[in-house]
Amino acid sequence: MRLAPLALPLTLALAGCSGEALLHGLDEPQANDVLVALDEGGIAAEKAREDGADAGWEVRVAPADAVRARRVLAERDLPRQRPAGFDAVLAKGSMVPTATEEHALYLHALSGELARSIEAIDGVVGARVHLGLPQADPFRPGERPAPRAAVLVRCRAAACAAVRALEPGLRALVAGAADGLDAAAVSVVFAEAPQASAPPPPPRRGRSPVLLALAAAAGAAAIAVGGGAGVRWRRGKPS
Repeated sequence: MRLAPLALPLTLALAGCSGEALLHGLDEPQANDVLVALDEGGIAAEKAREDGADAGWEVRVAPADAVRARRVLAERDLPRQRPAGFDAVLAKGSMVPTATEEHALYLHALSGELARSIEAIDGVVGARVHLGLPQADPFRPGERPAPRAAVLVRCRAAACAAVRALEPGLRALVAGAADGLDAAAVSVVFAEAPQASAPPPPPRRGRSPVLLALAAAAGAAAIAVGGGAGVRWRRGKPS
């Protein structure tokens, strides 16, 4: 029975249950985006919560898939940082901001909120919103330039046609969030996100020498344990 503990580590090694940590410190939406991209690239992955009170999420893949997984994520520009909205911008504001600083912070936060809303649309993988909302000049009250906005939408190739059909709604969304901005003054540009490389053909079904050695050792341990128990049983059996 002393050989029994040896069989458990060998079994775990053969199962290959521990993968390689590909990314750390992600929030859950980022981890989910990564899982979707890897799945579409033919790579199995899982997410797990990291230890600690403020811990994020990590994504793990099989060591043999790590290089290809990084290539897939690089092609899709993942993981992406979420655009900063009012929550992040206001938290960094100075104690007594000037009127110009307040206006710039407001535009930055509003752009981030709009980008978040657009990224929530199915098929959209990224969005940027640029707002041009000039402040009124107190010395020239009737000469304020007309507000304008530009939107860049990156979408998956298979979903770009459906996303393009939403252009009038996107214009209305941006115009409705900015005071004095007309939908006709909002320009929208669509771009297809790069597709992940096609997964390589599955490897030939061969047996790794290391796995064969581990399997042989595990089998020998199991036989030895069983044989030892049989010998003791026979010795204890009355003749």
